[in-house]
Amino acid sequence: MYNGLDTCKEQWLDMPLNSNGDQERGKEPSYRFRKTRTFTIVAAVTVFLVLSGLIATTATLAVRTAKSCLACADVPSCPDGWVGYQRQCYFFSEDERNWTASQSYCSSQGASLAGLDSGLEMTFLLRYKGSVYHWIGLRREPNQSWKWPNGTEFDKRFEVRGGGACAYLNDVGVSSSSCETEKNWICAKPDRYGKRKENSPEGTEK
Repeated sequence: MYNGLDTCKEQWLDMPLNSNGDQERGKEPSYRFRKTRTFTIVAAVTVFLVLSGLIATTATLAVRTAKSCLACADVPSCPDGWVGYQRQCYFFSEDERNWTASQSYCSSQGASLAGLDSGLEMTFLLRYKGSVYHWIGLRREPNQSWKWPNGTEFDKRFEVRGGGACAYLNDVGVSSSSCETEKNWICAKPDRYGKRKENSPEGTEK
């Protein structure tokens, strides 16, 4: 005798079991879609959190690096129109004056006519000034030795050619002429960064 209930039971029993021992009835394909969608959402959230962490870490490191670079940067900080070299700022004039007027201009800028402490500094000034002659800070009174504007005696570390009382840079080195001759000039003063470093506790200890 045909029994519809028995047939349904047989069909039920014929359905395969999943890993949990449950029939797969009603779990395909909508079940698989929900399962895939849930996994996709979880993966997207995980990727978002990881990327957010990386961005935050990168931003923090960038800020720290920028601060450390600003703190340790040993670069000249000179006024506009001045040139920085080895913690000094130099001004190369475009017009001409005598030695005294040139020194007065430098003083008005908180500077003085340039001194030469090393061969490298002279090389830099000779290269940068071009072919024009420029006054520097050396001067001597009659029958006295050469001195810098701050009163320090010249130590004869380089030769000063000529028989004049005021020194200037020519094409190859230092020469001298009458102080009343008009020439371009070079002013020099410590750059702002160098001043801060000299006035810091570390600078005073040295």
